[in-house]
Amino acid sequence: MSGWIFHGETRLVGREAELGTLVSGLDKAGQGPARMILMRGPAGSGKTALLDALERYARCAGVTILRGSCSPAGAGLPWHAAESLFGGAPLHDEHATAPLSHRLLRRVMEATASGPVVVMLDDTQWCDEESLVWLDFLMNRGYYLPLLVLLAQRRSGPPNRRGAIPGFAARGHRTVDLGPLFEEDAGEMARRWWDAVPEEPFVRACNSVCRGNPALLARLFAHLSEEGVSPDARGALRAGELGAELFAGRLLATLDRQPEYVRKVVEARAVLGQADAELLGMLSGVPEPLVAAVIDILRDEEIIEADLAELSDDHVRTMVLSGMPVATLDRWRELAARLLNDGGRPAEEISAQLVLLPRLPEPWMRDVLREAARRAERDGSLGMAARYLGRVVVADPADIDAQADFARLIGHDDPSGAYAMLRSGIEETGDVRGRARLAVQLAKVAPPLGREPEAVSILNGILAELDGVGAGDHGLRTMVESALSLIGWNRRSTNRVISERVMAMPIPEAHTVGERELLAVRSMISAMSGLSSQACLVPARQALSGADETPCSWAFGAAAYVLSLADEVEEAVRAMDRMIARGTEHGDAWGRATALSTRSWILAEAGDLDGALMDATRAVELADEWSWSKGVTAPRTALAAVLARRGDIGQAAFVLGQMTSRDVEESLLDCPRVLMTRSYLAVSRGDHEGALSSLTACGALLAEAGVRNPIFAPWWLDVACLLADLGRRSEAEGFVEHGEQLAATWGNASARGFALLARGAITEGSEGVETLTEAVETLANTQARWYLVRAESLLGEALLRMDDREGARGHFRRAVYLSVRCGFRAPAAKARDRLVAAGGWMYQGAGGVKDVLTMGERRVAELAATGATNREIARTLRIAVRTVEIHLTSIFRKLGVSGRTDLGWALDALGKAGRNTPAAG
Repeated sequence: MSGWIFHGETRLVGREAELGTLVSGLDKAGQGPARMILMRGPAGSGKTALLDALERYARCAGVTILRGSCSPAGAGLPWHAAESLFGGAPLHDEHATAPLSHRLLRRVMEATASGPVVVMLDDTQWCDEESLVWLDFLMNRGYYLPLLVLLAQRRSGPPNRRGAIPGFAARGHRTVDLGPLFEEDAGEMARRWWDAVPEEPFVRACNSVCRGNPALLARLFAHLSEEGVSPDARGALRAGELGAELFAGRLLATLDRQPEYVRKVVEARAVLGQADAELLGMLSGVPEPLVAAVIDILRDEEIIEADLAELSDDHVRTMVLSGMPVATLDRWRELAARLLNDGGRPAEEISAQLVLLPRLPEPWMRDVLREAARRAERDGSLGMAARYLGRVVVADPADIDAQADFARLIGHDDPSGAYAMLRSGIEETGDVRGRARLAVQLAKVAPPLGREPEAVSILNGILAELDGVGAGDHGLRTMVESALSLIGWNRRSTNRVISERVMAMPIPEAHTVGERELLAVRSMISAMSGLSSQACLVPARQALSGADETPCSWAFGAAAYVLSLADEVEEAVRAMDRMIARGTEHGDAWGRATALSTRSWILAEAGDLDGALMDATRAVELADEWSWSKGVTAPRTALAAVLARRGDIGQAAFVLGQMTSRDVEESLLDCPRVLMTRSYLAVSRGDHEGALSSLTACGALLAEAGVRNPIFAPWWLDVACLLADLGRRSEAEGFVEHGEQLAATWGNASARGFALLARGAITEGSEGVETLTEAVETLANTQARWYLVRAESLLGEALLRMDDREGARGHFRRAVYLSVRCGFRAPAAKARDRLVAAGGWMYQGAGGVKDVLTMGERRVAELAATGATNREIARTLRIAVRTVEIHLTSIFRKLGVSGRTDLGWALDALGKAGRNTPAAG
């Protein structure tokens, strides 16, 4: 190849420095003494193109040129290379008396009489020995001649099988090594080929797959242009694929020319996926010294540069393996698995062979696959873990543990398939313990499919069987009871029975996941039944104690929600952060959607509507990605509530309309929340009777289920405030008394604030003002921002009725600030109107950090102010980088700063403002 052709013109790219070295050597040789340059590089690196360029330069300078080349066929022919330098005709003369070497030297000396001479010999790796000896003779006897000897050879091997380049160690001789092209050189080649500036991803892909080889790049560009591929980011994928195919084809063509043992070693490399010489020899049956010889051969052929590890590309391995007979390939894979196992290699390496075998004849093979699956799951590679276990299930259908674990793994992406497999296994398995293990996994995939009633029936039947046979496996029974409580408690039809069963059990320890799930459900049942908040905190915290093992489970989300009900909001958010991170690591879409919905509720009730909206939106997106989740209500229930509080009434109504009544009504958690949201939408439309109807329906539903928590779905408080707004205070007395009883039992600050707010809303005069003032003071120390805004507004109204306009303005103003910073649009607008009606006006500023920023924003801002990057913040808080970016945008806007460099003083100033903000405006 004489160069790289671009639209009919031969040009060098990326070899300008090397050409300069050759030209400089020629110029210096013209002054004497003789010089030699060895130019080395792999096939296609541009050796011949550089010889062509130097020849053009030399002819223009009037230099005499003797040029030839060597070939494999001529390597054994005496004087073949020398003959190519002098026209190719035979040099032997039977009548000559002087040796041929002297006669050739004389011819060179005669040529130097008219000026410098350059001797160019290409492909000297195939040079015959006689010509090599003559070149050595030429450099010694012609040392003072104006002579340049330029030898080009492949870098990976010696010029012949016996010795080195002649006379090369002499002073003044040098080597020019042709390495791979840089990306900018490959980009220049592409620019000339397409006559357009290529995009960086395209250039990077082409240069990487061709290993910077100019000739291979030219071939790749030719194929890509024939296919109409453009040199842009979209073309990069095709460039990578086609480049790998070209390289693999080059390897296979080389193997066809080599001895059989070379192919065997390469095939063994493809099977093993590694380049361990000892293993390659044992698998291929080739002695280890010959394995080393194979490496030398492939180096000579420019397939590799260092060792066989370079043949790791998937296209290369696939093409090599596809050429092997199936029976041979299976036999080699089984032998490879044995060799790796005997060598104590990791289970993942051995399993890579085992999963491809048509059968697993020996028990150790299945044991290795199980171990590889455990390791893969621990590392978060659920797909690979499922692949290993799936092979075990096929090989041994009676392995119940493998079936259960396999179903659990595939249940993240395919709950329908997992459910069908488990249901079939339960029917076909005779051992009750085996059925119990399968049923526990069945319970985990039933909720997204709406198959809880069937799963509850199966689990109840298995518990009865365990009682009947006297099964003493306490851990297994705990797992069954935990699974039953998980899917049964949140259903209205089974809630009471499940609650009574769970509360009648001995309090479990927190040693296993099953025990912690039972503790989580127990904490939720206790919280919903209205026990004291402090009593419920203990099992909730125990349930969440295994932070590193906590899966993305409804039960653990319930425990975190109990923490938020008890005013431990930040602790609850941290727990949810961990669960969502675990769900992300394990690819658990259902678990993540449920956990995001729960965190959305916690953040919304704490006044962080931006964070709540992001969580709820992502939860809905996750649910919508799967066809089996259309009946899932938690994400849309959370989203509708956030939209309603933001004032996006139409959107909230649309989201509620996407859920069917049947889906909502069976959920003990979602149905009350939907009714509360509907009541707010009705108020927004002016339908007060409709709102009261939804609220009382919520109360009846909770009473039926035995739910007596005053914080979860506080329908009684909304009824009291709505009746007070309508001037029907006397009707609200019973609702207020009911709420006061619940709040006294639950006993935390939020509950006390709710009770004070309800009582103050229906109490007139100074007594009402005092009660509302106490409600504001109490709620200000909690995260119940929605109801704190309502308390501030009601207190402002009460003061206004008593003609305390200045006091009223202060509370209206704080209601506006708090509403704006939380994102409560309608309450903000209403409070602003009432402020103006009280003779006030709005001004910018005021407020401390807790008033200006949401809880999520504060956490991000504090870390950003220390200099942490977005990625570091995301890792610390276990949130997405995109979430950090959204929070920072909101923080900069609220604080009026241009970037994170100003965050420190802004937060400091807000801290001082928060401590010095007056009580009234």
